[in-house]
Amino acid sequence: MASDQRHWALEQITLVEEAHSDMLNDVPQKAGLRIETIQSVAPCVTGAAEDVAVCVVRCVEGTAQLGMVFQRPGPTVGKGTAAAGFVLTAIEWYGKQVEQLDTVHSGKVTLTGAGAATLAERDVLNSVPLH
Repeated sequence: MASDQRHWALEQITLVEEAHSDMLNDVPQKAGLRIETIQSVAPCVTGAAEDVAVCVVRCVEGTAQLGMVFQRPGPTVGKGTAAAGFVLTAIEWYGKQVEQLDTVHSGKVTLTGAGAATLAERDVLNSVPLH
């Protein structure tokens, strides 16, 4: 009987740990990117909806992840959508495509969105919560 109770308690602990882990994974991450160099820019052209900028950046805060939306700091920052900023659509780290870039690491990223062609070296971009 004690063995059954111990087994049941261990199962409950496992369920709680899994639920807690799922909650943490759903928490939107905050990230900051500083543009070191701009390698290429493709301004919006007829038929294209968004500018595309390929930059070398340093992650100065948090973890930048694919799909995150970034904006320059200022009065327009707030709850955003892809139209309100620059979407992180690709990350290259030491020649490999990765899904995230951690603090203090540098990588080549692709930022897509209206106004990406206006980005400049030393711009700092902050992630925008989508919720």
